[in-house]
Amino acid sequence: MRLAVVLLVIGAARQLSAHHSVPVNFDQSKEVSIQGVLTEIKWVNPHAHFRINVTQPDGSVLEWLVEMGATNTMKRAGFPMDRFMVGERYTIIGPPGRRDRAVLLDEVVMPDGTHLTPTMRPRTPGTRDQNGG
Repeated sequence: MRLAVVLLVIGAARQLSAHHSVPVNFDQSKEVSIQGVLTEIKWVNPHAHFRINVTQPDGSVLEWLVEMGATNTMKRAGFPMDRFMVGERYTIIGPPGRRDRAVLLDEVVMPDGTHLTPTMRPRTPGTRDQNGG
């Protein structure tokens, strides 16, 4: 019984640490735009994420983590998850992470030039989609 309680507490702590605050992890006073090739897609809760390889001016490649809101929320908004393909090039716009090479998705420019937000509402450049992240 005691072991079960310990495991339950550890599991709950892991869940709480996985769900994080946007202002703590992202600098909402800034906006970055990165363009790169999608290498990984994870449509998971509590936060979906991508990994994108961004080629630097010197030819080196850096991997960026693109974080998003809850998959269920984006699905309800009509976010077209099936349009994202590994190997395609995307532009991601949003506040930079407080750790290196991370960004919170406010807007994505698809390979065909379509602009999407996590809530599927139009976004004015430089403003946050308050329900997206």
